[in-house]
Amino acid sequence: MNLNKKETYIKKNLINNLNAISIKKLSRNEIDFFNNKKILITGVSGIIGINLLFFFNKLNIEKKKNIYVDGTYNVSLFNFVKKYFKKNKKVKFIKKDLTKDKIQKSKKYDFIFHCAGYGQPSKFLKYKKSTYKLNSTSIIDLKENLKKNGKFIYLSTTEIYSGNEKKCNEESVGNTGSTHPRSSYIDSKKFGESFIVNCFKDFIIFRACLIYGPGTKLNDERVLNQVILRSIKNKKIDVYGGLNQLRSNLFIYDAINMMIKTIVKTKNQIFNLNNHKMITLGKVFSMIGSISEKKLINHGSKMIGSPKVIKISNKKILKKTNYKISTGIREGLIKTINWYKNLSNTK
Repeated sequence: MNLNKKETYIKKNLINNLNAISIKKLSRNEIDFFNNKKILITGVSGIIGINLLFFFNKLNIEKKKNIYVDGTYNVSLFNFVKKYFKKNKKVKFIKKDLTKDKIQKSKKYDFIFHCAGYGQPSKFLKYKKSTYKLNSTSIIDLKENLKKNGKFIYLSTTEIYSGNEKKCNEESVGNTGSTHPRSSYIDSKKFGESFIVNCFKDFIIFRACLIYGPGTKLNDERVLNQVILRSIKNKKIDVYGGLNQLRSNLFIYDAINMMIKTIVKTKNQIFNLNNHKMITLGKVFSMIGSISEKKLINHGSKMIGSPKVIKISNKKILKKTNYKISTGIREGLIKTINWYKNLSNTK
């Protein structure tokens, strides 16, 4: 296979990864809910944004729906994604820094998914001013682009529970102050939630927790993705402590289905978006080592401010949607590793 054919084959696999989300768990009503609607996805280059885009496109193709999607991104978007949608009249990409520029006032949407932000700790610790803006002024500006009866969907974070080591439900609170190393992220997300609850007529807030899978970039600095990349590129896998920390990783395909069902069935609610099965980082890393047949080397340190324990209840969202999470951690890791293997071989 020559280089051009190999590159085409790899990019086709990457697109297939993004198209692999199942819609079999959705009812006819849940699918029809979005028909003939116009949707804005901010942060369409992130893992949740890009998978939402492919989800709606799948409804258009497989269910013959008419769903129009505008997606904003700031720095970069996969070239093979741009090429895939190049002739698609129902999808439009907008390169825009939402901390500096507004969406054109004349653009009105039935649904706005505000996914833009820095989910990676290294990024929100570095870009603190932008983090504040994306969760405050950007939301205020986006309100102007929502139709009168439109629905605003906000991707918040379970990090707002930081400092609370008990099992947290949606009514729980965290225990951190303005001097906490991650306060720019935690407190701005709290502001975003508060503004939406008090100023939007129809909304859903998802407190996302450790969502992983196809759609992430090579420069994603979250620990799980970094360890996966080391398992692909290096002869050994270097990890840096915290092996006993509990995590509840949720695979992206399940996350999208849970979001869609919730949006259709409810309004004006806050939901934890996570897996109920807890597992230690050590076990996750061991699985990655086993799948890649690489040895783990623990160097014994961790990122500043990272939570010791994350115990999040997702009973509310599972009860509202009657959803059963179907992707186990090992299966999800295999799919994520395959995504990164293909992505590592693209230009």
